Amino acid sequence: MKSEDKNKEIDINEVAITLEVAGDVIDKVRSGEVTHIALQINENNQNMILENIDGHLVLVVDDMPTTFHGCYLYNNGVFPYAIKSSLSFLVLDGGEDDCLTRIISVDTEPGTRFNFQGNGKPIVEDSNGDSCIWEVSFEVLPMPTEPRHYLMRWNPSISSFKEKDYKECVANLEHGMFRMNWSIYEWEEARRGDYFYMLRTGDYKAGIVFSGQFISDPYPSEDWAGSTKRRMYVDIICMDPTDPREIPRISLEKLKKEIPGFDWSKGHSGALLPEDVVKKLDELDNEEEDDDSPLAN
Repeated sequence: MKSEDKNKEIDINEVAITLEVAGDVIDKVRSGEVTHIALQINENNQNMILENIDGHLVLVVDDMPTTFHGCYLYNNGVFPYAIKSSLSFLVLDGGEDDCLTRIISVDTEPGTRFNFQGNGKPIVEDSNGDSCIWEVSFEVLPMPTEPRHYLMRWNPSISSFKEKDYKECVANLEHGMFRMNWSIYEWEEARRGDYFYMLRTGDYKAGIVFSGQFISDPYPSEDWAGSTKRRMYVDIICMDPTDPREIPRISLEKLKKEIPGFDWSKGHSGALLPEDVVKKLDELDNEEEDDDSPLAN
């Protein structure tokens, strides 16, 4: 997880759209009572639709050219919009309060079906019409202002999550992420929205293989290893995964060299990280990303 992401030092106009909501909605999103925000694509908000890419329309914040007014082609029941790849956040504006949320999934459902009769002409519902007003629902996670950071550990040789499972997850990313649950040892202070790094151990690919956020508070469940004891788990979204065929960008050797004061070789999964370790991890992550740039060297 990049430091600029956590600190919100991002160009919101590039990666987010702002939606006006009732003030109590923001409280419910923060508490987890509300997890989905619906955006109905209709005549009133079509100014949020701009670009035409490969025949699809893209949600953005700029005004929509009038030439795209007739964009509601039903397309044989297939959703005709492509959600902009850089659209990662929603800003919920409640008037006196606002909340930055991360989009973790997008669902689309057809709404009113009609025949498009031209710009400015009224919509006449028709169950067999060639056009449709769609509803888009964003599953969101509020971005905490003071998150904690945890180190999760994964040894493919002993974990119930095997190498083949990781390959399948990476091959089937949705919105650039995959999700699962993971055991957490130091769970008492962990909360939905906190961040984590996943440290692979036990083989030559050891290192930070992905990062992400908790999308639930900790909860008890049966032991993944099959014992009779209970473990605490969190549901997680996993981002920026390392290609399963490659060595992690931040290897275990580099972690030991650059952050020698932390014991990377052993420990529980779900260790609360000190702030100085988090800061150094962010620096290493950003350095490695810069080195991967085609303009590097």
